[in-house]
Amino acid sequence: MKLKILLFIIICPLGFLAACHEVPAKSNAVLEAEAYLESQGYELVSLVGEESLLLDTKILMDPGYSQIWQVQPFNSADYLDQPLTTVEFIIQRHPLELLYKSQKTRIIVYLHQNQVIGGWSLPVFSSEVLVGTVHSLDGKTAEEVQ
Repeated sequence: MKLKILLFIIICPLGFLAACHEVPAKSNAVLEAEAYLESQGYELVSLVGEESLLLDTKILMDPGYSQIWQVQPFNSADYLDQPLTTVEFIIQRHPLELLYKSQKTRIIVYLHQNQVIGGWSLPVFSSEVLVGTVHSLDGKTAEEVQ
């Protein structure tokens, strides 16, 4: 009997704490990016993260970013000195999976004022290593976007 009371005393507070644990709400940018990707037929596997990006001339001129700007459907100069939000996901059912025989795709969505304006994608292999060139959100190369 004492064991039952002791278990009750231990389990009740733990159950209460678990019920009160709040799941952090997703930002509007994440919700918008999720809705966009799902509307394209992609299956969301996981949310990697969300960050802010101020698109300035230093970033636009950085050779490391040149491939990224080449696959955008927007003119990057139109967003110069404006804050963007990047939301990164791991997804499935993307055209790169067939091209690279990968199981997942890493995708970065760019948003301006919570509206999707572009992004880029890369295949992900079982080791989570990023391989290949940067592609547009829908898997096109820079030549195909132009």
